[in-house]
Amino acid sequence: MKKNNRTILLIIFLLGIFIGALDTGIVSPARTVIASQLSISSSSSVWIVTIYTLAYAVSMPIAGKFSDRYGKKRVFTLSIALFGIGSLLCGVSNYAGSFSFLLTARVIQALGGGGIMPVATAYIGESFPIEKKGSALGLVGAIYGISTTLGPTVGSALLNLVGNSNWGVLFLINVPICIGVIITALIVKDEGVLKEPKKLDVLGSIVVTILILALMYALTNLQFHDFRNSIASTKVWPYLLIFIVLLPIFIVVEKKSLDPILNLKYFTNKEIALTLLISFITGAGMMGIVFVPQFGENALKLKTGSGGYLVTLMAIFSGVSAPLGGKLVDKYSPKLVLSMGFASTLIGSSTLAFIVAKNPSFISLLIGLAFIGLGMGFCMGTPLNYLMQTNVDPSETASAQSTLSLIRSIGVAISPNILIGFISEAGKNISPKLMAILPKVTIPGSNAAVSMTQGGSSSISSDQLAALQNADVTTITDVLKQFSSSMIDKFSPMLKQQLQNSKLPKGVTADTLVAQWKSDYLSQIDTLRSSIENVFQSTLNEGFSKLFLGAAVIALLGLIFTLLLSKKNKPAATHQEF
Repeated sequence: MKKNNRTILLIIFLLGIFIGALDTGIVSPARTVIASQLSISSSSSVWIVTIYTLAYAVSMPIAGKFSDRYGKKRVFTLSIALFGIGSLLCGVSNYAGSFSFLLTARVIQALGGGGIMPVATAYIGESFPIEKKGSALGLVGAIYGISTTLGPTVGSALLNLVGNSNWGVLFLINVPICIGVIITALIVKDEGVLKEPKKLDVLGSIVVTILILALMYALTNLQFHDFRNSIASTKVWPYLLIFIVLLPIFIVVEKKSLDPILNLKYFTNKEIALTLLISFITGAGMMGIVFVPQFGENALKLKTGSGGYLVTLMAIFSGVSAPLGGKLVDKYSPKLVLSMGFASTLIGSSTLAFIVAKNPSFISLLIGLAFIGLGMGFCMGTPLNYLMQTNVDPSETASAQSTLSLIRSIGVAISPNILIGFISEAGKNISPKLMAILPKVTIPGSNAAVSMTQGGSSSISSDQLAALQNADVTTITDVLKQFSSSMIDKFSPMLKQQLQNSKLPKGVTADTLVAQWKSDYLSQIDTLRSSIENVFQSTLNEGFSKLFLGAAVIALLGLIFTLLLSKKNKPAATHQEF
């Protein structure tokens, strides 16, 4: 292939990775907006993300196998086309006003999206000689890392620009890019490495589809902080049972297949098995960034929604370390770069857990996020992709990359459900601690003092409870004032009756006395604003401290397994020079 053609293909493959990765995060801030616009419940809106995750996971191994059989550029182009059509239909659903239409469109979009990343990574990796492979894959890591972390920020910015009623724009922006990529891909010729055609593993494809759907759906619904009740749920145990029953059947089917959809030898080769295990750990650790905006807002006492810019800072550091990691892989080894990445993530997560959560400051937060961002850049793309591609036959690179991505996706599915438990436990302690510091209520005409919680939890309405749960460090005092105001209003008729039966000073009525009493009490809460915010902040930070300690443990596990890798990883074959 001509060098110019390969350069053009490199650009469109990277562009495909960019839009595919960006889309995974860009929808997150729009989920509640879409739910409101389509008049669906919050629980139903979760399917906007869930159905994409399921279809995406299913499509990866199939797209990878097809690209090895029929050509990477051909399957990549088809994947981009499906992604573009799905994006167009998702945008149209904004104006069609149909939730089922949106979900169908998300499936189409995900089927295309699942083929973009592994196929593009495989093509880019095999297009470079071994001494330049790391640098090439470093570009993949940089593009993927930056677009993934910037997704939520871009999504929020677009919604602010076009308005919540035009949320379809989040999907429609993909369409012209997809069209440009498809036209360019059709014009440029490519002679790739094709695998000798054998009988297609249809049965294996069907079984692995059901297997992945069952496992991913169960893991998505499994809540580790309430494990006993969660695993007994009909959203979890039947699907885990399906997975357990089908797994041995799948192994038998794949062993008999001439061209298995998922090569079981990957799991018996020490280097590849370790690479897959580290990929799982990387996926699990990567999801810690989901909680960074909320943690930053609480630590620095920022308004909800402003913490997304902290993720942008991480993206900058990740964008620096990813290409640097690629060059270091070429010069030294993927083992060294992975070790640097996990060590950096370990330092960053520990900084957030032990320093920022205890004594919050912007400088310490920035240092922690910088280390995590650098660690993500080192770990995310280059070394794992390099290890996978240099330990498999060149004709199986796309299938290998798909397997790598699938295993990482399983880690991504499990991690949030584990980490969120720490926040949930901390959240349970917030209300009792806040109620304890509220001033006692001294009833007019009486020396008795009562607590705002005297009526018990049953006196709190569902709306008031929701307001308390959704409050942040900047709004908690006002939420407590509203709560106290409603509680006083509830007691007012009884108090007014008591006051009317007692002797009041001339010109003073029960109504004015109760109103003044209410005003004085709310003013007392205002004087406690700093204390209330500090209690809220410190209590929630206890949960975040444990969360990032968990992320540090994940990074430590990654480092330990990385040290078990061989010092040298030689390619299966020497590829054509770029």
